[in-house]
Amino acid sequence: MNITVEDVAPCKKRLKIEVPANRVKQAYDRVADDFQKEARIPGFRPGHAPRTVVLKKYHKDIESEAQRTLVPEAYQEAIAEKKLRVVSQPEIEDLKYQAGLSLSFSTVVELVPDFKLPAYKGLVLKKQETEVKEEEIEKTLKSLADQRANFEDANDRPLAMDDFAVISYTGKLDGKPLIELVADAKNLAHNPNFWLWMRTEGFLPKFAEQCVGMKKGETRTVDVEFPADFPQAALAGKKAQYDVELKEIKVKHAPALDDAFAQEVAKMNLADLKTRVRENMEQEKKNQASGAARTEIIQKLISAVEFDLPPSAVDEETHATVYDIVAENQQRGVPANVLEEKKDEIFSNAAKAARESVKFKFIAARIAEDEKIDVTNEQIAQHLAFLAQREGVTLEKMADRVRKNNAFGVIRQQLLRQAVLDFLLKEAKSE
Repeated sequence: MNITVEDVAPCKKRLKIEVPANRVKQAYDRVADDFQKEARIPGFRPGHAPRTVVLKKYHKDIESEAQRTLVPEAYQEAIAEKKLRVVSQPEIEDLKYQAGLSLSFSTVVELVPDFKLPAYKGLVLKKQETEVKEEEIEKTLKSLADQRANFEDANDRPLAMDDFAVISYTGKLDGKPLIELVADAKNLAHNPNFWLWMRTEGFLPKFAEQCVGMKKGETRTVDVEFPADFPQAALAGKKAQYDVELKEIKVKHAPALDDAFAQEVAKMNLADLKTRVRENMEQEKKNQASGAARTEIIQKLISAVEFDLPPSAVDEETHATVYDIVAENQQRGVPANVLEEKKDEIFSNAAKAARESVKFKFIAARIAEDEKIDVTNEQIAQHLAFLAQREGVTLEKMADRVRKNNAFGVIRQQLLRQAVLDFLLKEAKSE
């Protein structure tokens, strides 16, 4: 088999492959044999028609099938012979075929980039704080108590900061109802029964402060100046007015942090509850510290070496990142028109993140090779069990889902990168 390799661009080569005539004939004959065994031709028993009759009737089909088998076989042999590490799917070009004589084609492939690994052992990382302070525990316990707070009426006095005001409000801009400007964010325009926590940082800029002193049943006009970067473009940088009616004044009463509270929350005394909170917070801080350290390792490595990246890998990662960014913003309630306005910014950020992600994938793969790091089938099975539990499905259903999506390779690569990061983290040093 004649194979030539030409440089096209960084990480790209063109393969020109010519299959010799004897092999073309062998492939044609093998397919013809299969057709003859199965052929159903009038006047002959199935599989017993003369070869000349079968070839005359199915010549074009036999040629097509011979090409269909020969091309991928020849391609795989070519990349193996030339020791090419391909990362893209081949697109066959210039296919030429002459029955029994020759078959040739070419294809442009993208390759794993060639680069020298930077020093990756003994990376110096920032020391991460994992100590849990007493005031953090108290803050967490107070948050638990706030979740079980009661709200009592305080309608016999004016509204004050830190109260909860039950209000009705309707907004307008230049005399026009806001609902006409922000139809997709109705709560900005009108709410007949809104609980406003009277805080400086709260609902809208300076809204709560202007409600101080109101009494139950009182109405008041509140002026709001929206910031220039407000998510609703129609209101960004504009001044609006809200007609506000105070319906009720509520005061929050949280339970005392004592043994009775701890018993209600976790069936234990307060001292034991504090111990459990501390342990949970310590574990959370350790997880956060580990995540920060891993991120620092990735940034150090991708900054330490430069090499070209296969365009198709970057494109694929970019599109996946854009999808994730859009989905996350939609879950946060960001309107579609805002996402559309920021599409260039979103794509730019996604492209940068994608390049860094693809770059680290190649670095991690090389480190895994050099350090003989691998992922076992048992580890993959454990990860599938974790995914099944998280999704609330059986292990069999999760495995079937992964199989249908051809995602076993993706999972293996994800676990391999985590194993590499585990290794690098053990080898790293703290400042």
